[in-house]
Amino acid sequence: MTRYVAVLITIILSISICFIPEVEILEFESELKLSTQSSNIEIIIVDSNGNGVNGTEIIIIDAWTDLTVVGPHLMTENREWFTNLSAGSVRIYATHPNYVSTGTYTNISSESPNEATILLTPLNSILNISGTANSTVSLTLNGELEDRIITLNNSGNGSFAVPNSGNGWLLYSFEEHKSLTYWNGENQLVMENNGSMLIHGNSTDVNNSGTLRIEHHPSGFWDLIEWNGGVNTTIPRTDQGEWKIFNHDNGLRVGQPLKTNDKGDFNISGLINDPTIWPTPKWGGQAFLNMTETPQIGAFFNLTWEADFHIPMDFGSTLLPKRSVGLSQQIDYWAGNRDGNISGMEISSFSDYQNENMWVESNHLFLFDEKPLTGDVERSNFSITQNEPIGASYYSWSESATLTAQSSFGSSRIFWFPVRGDAIENIPITINLPDNWEVRYSPQIDYISGGQSNFTINRSLSPTVGIWTVTIGPNQAPIANAHLLNHSGIAIPHEKNSTIVSDCTDSGVGNLNNRWEYTREGYWQYSHPNQTHTFIPKELGFYHGDILNVTLICSDWDEATSFWQEEYYIDGMPPVATLNVTEDTIIGNTLYHEIEEINGFSIRAGSTVTVITNTTDDSGSPVQAIWRSNKSLGWEHFDGFEDIFNQGNEVNWMHMTVEERHKQRELTHYSLELELLDSAQNSNISTWDITILDATPPTITAEVMVDGYPIGSLNQANLGSEISLNLSRSFDDIDAIELIEWYVSIDDQIIVNNGSWDDVRILTLPQLDIGIHELRIAGIDSSGNVREVVSNPIVEPQKPSNITGVEIDVEGGAVIGSPGIIQVTIKNIGSNKADLTICYHGQCSTAESGVANHENPSITTIPLTINEYQGGRIIVDVEWSDQESNERGNFTINSDIIPMSQWAENASTVFWLMIFSVIIYFLMIRKSGGTRHTPF
Repeated sequence: MTRYVAVLITIILSISICFIPEVEILEFESELKLSTQSSNIEIIIVDSNGNGVNGTEIIIIDAWTDLTVVGPHLMTENREWFTNLSAGSVRIYATHPNYVSTGTYTNISSESPNEATILLTPLNSILNISGTANSTVSLTLNGELEDRIITLNNSGNGSFAVPNSGNGWLLYSFEEHKSLTYWNGENQLVMENNGSMLIHGNSTDVNNSGTLRIEHHPSGFWDLIEWNGGVNTTIPRTDQGEWKIFNHDNGLRVGQPLKTNDKGDFNISGLINDPTIWPTPKWGGQAFLNMTETPQIGAFFNLTWEADFHIPMDFGSTLLPKRSVGLSQQIDYWAGNRDGNISGMEISSFSDYQNENMWVESNHLFLFDEKPLTGDVERSNFSITQNEPIGASYYSWSESATLTAQSSFGSSRIFWFPVRGDAIENIPITINLPDNWEVRYSPQIDYISGGQSNFTINRSLSPTVGIWTVTIGPNQAPIANAHLLNHSGIAIPHEKNSTIVSDCTDSGVGNLNNRWEYTREGYWQYSHPNQTHTFIPKELGFYHGDILNVTLICSDWDEATSFWQEEYYIDGMPPVATLNVTEDTIIGNTLYHEIEEINGFSIRAGSTVTVITNTTDDSGSPVQAIWRSNKSLGWEHFDGFEDIFNQGNEVNWMHMTVEERHKQRELTHYSLELELLDSAQNSNISTWDITILDATPPTITAEVMVDGYPIGSLNQANLGSEISLNLSRSFDDIDAIELIEWYVSIDDQIIVNNGSWDDVRILTLPQLDIGIHELRIAGIDSSGNVREVVSNPIVEPQKPSNITGVEIDVEGGAVIGSPGIIQVTIKNIGSNKADLTICYHGQCSTAESGVANHENPSITTIPLTINEYQGGRIIVDVEWSDQESNERGNFTINSDIIPMSQWAENASTVFWLMIFSVIIYFLMIRKSGGTRHTPF
């Protein structure tokens, strides 16, 4: 392999541009041994002087699956063994901070020691960059896998560590400024702000959209641009190389590119509006994996492999780095001179490389029982076809092999197919199974096609990456099953269509054969092929009450057969029912209705109707009872129901105007339908007309009016007020208002008896005394429904004040010449308060009276404070005035209270002192012994 790498490097350094024929066909008869054994490789890292380099990061990638199998792994020494690797070709990437990142390719063999020596080029020079502060510069060294990126400091300076005699391309970016510059080993470069190159164009249809692929040669810079209605984007300015702009669709370049050198702007309207239908690359092929022997548990068996591949060049190869750029650029960059074209020598170089690195493990295509296959593989007919539109180019090759697989010791045989989104997965693979074998199961069965003893997979149909699995095994008879379409139960109609459907299932991907046979009492009646069969039992010779026996015969491609049988009762008669109908009225009565032999009945408004349905059918199957009515939208009940029936919306209601609600209305009618449905879909329908009788009494809306306005807290009735009754808003739901009989009484005194609407619409009540009264109003409609309402109007006392005296009293004793308080009690039988002035011998006080109500007059006691009582009886003068009514008056209140004189007030005290003195005198005499001593 080391010799091959040296040859490849020599080709890259010395290649010259040659004439490219339309098709390059290179024949190889190479044979590579497949292996499932674990392989090892020793990787050695040295510099240009052959000295070992420590601290290199290694990544190993399977060259056919493009999957990383090792790494990133840091080698602490300059050489290290990597074990437990699968045999086959790999790409090895090596990265070191002091050296140019590089890589190599090798084919790991399981039969001999494997060694890969990677030569690292030191970064022993500095490339100084100057430009605008904080601008971004990336460096792509020729031959290096990863770009190096720096940001210039605040002084506009930065640097790259580079190898001596290196070269590459610099991409400079600052705001709207972009430039692409070739670096050829200089130590200093100045990045200038020269703007960017504008790419623009408008589509003739603003709704059009698409994708552009923009490439620069020889730098290898490329980008994909999405556009909608038009293009307006920028690309870097450059003074070297050439730009190519392609239409791009589904990963392929379409048609001829527009080419340009550096300029300020470039109009590409012609490109995005190009109506040419360009040729597309040959895409396809076919692969066959033939199982020539039957796999036994734990045993080896043989297979053959034949495949042709035709892959568009724009889908790169996993054998080379950066497959996203497409195989043309991969070959030009990694095996050519990077001029944007591939020559015959470059094609030959890649063909040699692919031939040396053919897959040696089948796990990128398929596995069997989780193991790759082994054997001899041959590659032939490799060619690259370059068409004039670059995107229409493709490369082709053929493969053939005799393979050996080993079955596991489990009970299932399973093919595994990796799905990674690789272009090669567009090539379908057909697996031909051994005789009498079939597909048993696959989670991806919807994406698998096939016929007898084979199946085909197309992994490009997969919506996700992962693993497809297909379980195979000896052919088994299908599982027979069937059902009646949109039908349940064992009874079917005699004279209507019945459709029977085969649910026969099989683990394979082929078609099944179905056949129906119908018998009666063991005698054949009819047979029919196909998966479904629609039939009428009567037309097959069956009668009501017969038992129809149906047999499904289900067979697969190998004539493996299974059976399904069922018996059905031929039902030609509709079901019947007995009904129990009760009506619970709003007044508490329960009524019973017999409705089976009639087509209409009546119920009272507001009644609760309960229906119990008892169904029977001669088939013995359950019967569905469905009740429907226009009582309300969607009214439907099953088996029975309980519901309240009221008058409908066409009767008089409160929301109507007074004139409308006084009109005569018709009784409400509802339809009621019962459908009896058996399992054979025989239907028995009965209908009734329900009349809703008037069971609702009149609605009485009574307003008590005082002087023409409604009675209330702001308009009270007083003694002497004119009180009337307004019934004009009353109504009946059915009867016209003129048909209502009226009764009115006040305090058990009948005012109206059997009165008409004219008698009561506006009714003046007799004069009412002060107090609470009982007003009764009753209305009777033509159906005898009675409603009575009771109102209690209150009559308050008359408005003006009416003040009278009640009594006089004093606090304590009244003594002539002494001060005191006289308590004056007055009464007001009016509803207004009065201002009072109360005087006693010119000593006056003012106050307010209380107000009377319908329960009691107002009794108020007012204290009158006086300076001194006068002699004679106490008499008080009262003047009052009603400010609201201007009523006024005066009166005098007499009393029997006479103030006492001062002497009379002290007489009792003198009397008791004299008595006390006499008692003291006699006690003193007795103490002296009774001898009378006297000076006389």
